[in-house]
Amino acid sequence: MKVKICGISNEIDTFNAINNGADLIGFVMGGKVLPIEVEPYAQNVRQIIKKLPKNVKSFLVTHLLSADDILALSQYINCTGIQVSEDIDEEEMKKVRKNFKGEIIKTIVSNYDDAEDKMKIYEKYCDYYLFDSRNSNYTGGTGVENDWEKTATLLAKTQKPCFIAGGLTPENVQTAINITNPFGVDVSTGVSHFSESYLKKDRKDLNKIKKFIELAKRN
Repeated sequence: MKVKICGISNEIDTFNAINNGADLIGFVMGGKVLPIEVEPYAQNVRQIIKKLPKNVKSFLVTHLLSADDILALSQYINCTGIQVSEDIDEEEMKKVRKNFKGEIIKTIVSNYDDAEDKMKIYEKYCDYYLFDSRNSNYTGGTGVENDWEKTATLLAKTQKPCFIAGGLTPENVQTAINITNPFGVDVSTGVSHFSESYLKKDRKDLNKIKKFIELAKRN
């Protein structure tokens, strides 16, 4: 079972995740802003990625809609993969695929009626699907638990390796895995610690990371 720890914002949390068995690290960058506006954070991520072991994959997790912006940011931080969180225009997705040599994850919202249609649109452009939840017009990182039965139905309709996400925690990860039988699991909020002292920036809880990865990899 592959484990992706997402929403990483600093080097300490990065290596806490890696040292406890994380296979992929997700750095969330680029909402409705241009890469130059997130460059200070991108500089930090770029330095972290340089220190990663070769067996750990680094993913730019982005809500950007423009292929040019996505590619520019991915090139700057030199990540091994891109996770496209939004349902960007097919031509934009095609351009990302054509110009990026690493792996691509495409997020699909499990409980949307058009989830299967989205899968068909993006199938030729991605290496993995990630089935996630959506809340308040935001996909991923919401802490809202996904519908695992619907997710399992979608997984059964593709031959691509799939990650599951959406409200995963150490307490429910085994149940979600048993229902969906995914290639991997993805967690952010479920292993996070939030504090006003961090100005609402996400920090990870080491004990939650340890427990989550241990339980996920039992399968």
